[in-house]
Amino acid sequence: MNQSSPLEQIRIQKRYELKWGQKTHRKKELDRNRAGLGELEHSIGVIEHITEQEIKGLAGRIKRRKRCDPLDLVRLSYGFQQSRENIAHFIRTTGAINVIVKELTGHDYNLQLLAAECLCNLSLGDDVCCEKIANFAGTYLIALAENPNCRPLQETCFWTLQNIVGSSPKGSKLLFSQGLVVVLVRLLSSVTEQEAADDIILTLELALNYEQEIEPATLTQIVQCFVGRQLHPSSLRLLYKCYGLSSSELVCHDSSSSIIRQCLDFLFSVHDLHLPTHAASILLSIRILAYQASAGTRQVEEILRYQLQKSVLKLSLLFNDCAKEEMLPVCKEFLWLLGQLHSNGGACTTTAELLQAYLAYDNFVEAICVPKALL
Repeated sequence: MNQSSPLEQIRIQKRYELKWGQKTHRKKELDRNRAGLGELEHSIGVIEHITEQEIKGLAGRIKRRKRCDPLDLVRLSYGFQQSRENIAHFIRTTGAINVIVKELTGHDYNLQLLAAECLCNLSLGDDVCCEKIANFAGTYLIALAENPNCRPLQETCFWTLQNIVGSSPKGSKLLFSQGLVVVLVRLLSSVTEQEAADDIILTLELALNYEQEIEPATLTQIVQCFVGRQLHPSSLRLLYKCYGLSSSELVCHDSSSSIIRQCLDFLFSVHDLHLPTHAASILLSIRILAYQASAGTRQVEEILRYQLQKSVLKLSLLFNDCAKEEMLPVCKEFLWLLGQLHSNGGACTTTAELLQAYLAYDNFVEAICVPKALL
């Protein structure tokens, strides 16, 4: 029996955590949205368990009538959440999914939202199920995800797209052919709400697992979207992934100066907070800076010059504070960054002079206290 690689195991675990987190969060969120639908408020309270026989009956019923009542959609949603067997029985009813898609594209907002929830819970199924959703509803889901005016509907469509991209290679390929990545990059370049940005970023992050489907120019476009913006944990995850998948050309791109300054600004912003809480984001910031510093003297000069210009936070001080909190993985990456700054800082006269000026301000060579575990 073939064992999957460590990378694939991490991806499988992430997909599982993504689906579980979305499933539990989605139930609370959609119950809240649905409470405003009046006649359903009391009906929802009595739905405890939907049997496979009921799912078959509901699938046959909506297929015959070619439309869905709100309560039909609610019962189907709950049934899909309860078991994969319920999902499998529904998918085997030819034409039933088309009726839900019809409600998704209708003019009744409440029915649209319930239909979107139905498809979202249906996307908890297997690869075949996700492929069918992408085939019949993909273009509509992408279009509705572009509309920020109906945030609950937009959010639910993003959850569905994330479920498909996170677990279905065939479904993902269909979504890519329908222009998903192009739309996501366009949305990322103009989004202003951080909650919506997080949805876009997570969808893109999952899409980048299919690196063979992603054009190299797309990585540059994604990085360009963050230029001049305040970085958040989700931004750092996606940036780091882009640099990890790209050639050295991306690190040497014109955007690198801005990204360097933004990563340093992020480190400034979290220094006075509880560092272990932000360990993952600090680690990613340092890794991105280390990528930049290893690329050449121009990037080293940018780091040193910006540090001297701001004179807000010494790198040695941040390192020592991380060491006190026993953040060993962060300290290990930090040593790599400082090593790159020191070794590449002497590559030419201008850089060497700048390095000496920085060491006069922050002599990290002598000032850092390396944890014994890393010696």
